[in-house]
Amino acid sequence: ASGKGAGGIWFPAPQLNPRQGYSQKPVVWRFEWPQHIIDKLVTSENPSGTISNSDLELAGGLIHLEALAQTFDVRERTLLSKTDNLNTLFWQRKGSATTEKVPSHLLRLFGIHQRYHRYVSRHDYIPGESNPLADGLSRDFNLTWDEQMEVLAPHLPTPREYQIWTPTEEFMDAILGALLRKRVP
Repeated sequence: ASGKGAGGIWFPAPQLNPRQGYSQKPVVWRFEWPQHIIDKLVTSENPSGTISNSDLELAGGLIHLEALAQTFDVRERTLLSKTDNLNTLFWQRKGSATTEKVPSHLLRLFGIHQRYHRYVSRHDYIPGESNPLADGLSRDFNLTWDEQMEVLAPHLPTPREYQIWTPTEEFMDAILGALLRKRVP
């Protein structure tokens, strides 16, 4: 994730069964943060913001798991997701935060998501320079999907096939609500 948005790619294991309308191809996704979220980001120009970059990374991690859960049957599976943000990594591994700030709201959604979809999540670190796919997908919103995938082509396995997943408005309302520290029913 970045201050502009979030994005990612899943390379599904062969034993995962695609849901209807999807196939055994990598899944790409991206979401551009609305301006009211960007306006609350803590920056040198906005030190009194209420949303940190780590909060956005944590939100991106949950959207990433939703992308896989909506495109493949993940019941009774262990899912490995990687991040280049250490705060996010430790919150995800612990599954809780000793704060009333944004992470506690997002981690509540993580728990609900994991129980609902019946998977076990594991989280690991990947250095940012080793993660050009997610970086590009979370920053280059001025590009069309075709342009974006052309830019990322040198980092993709051959054949360069992929499928696009877009988060639902309902799911994103829950994520955006958590970023604002509100519970959405």
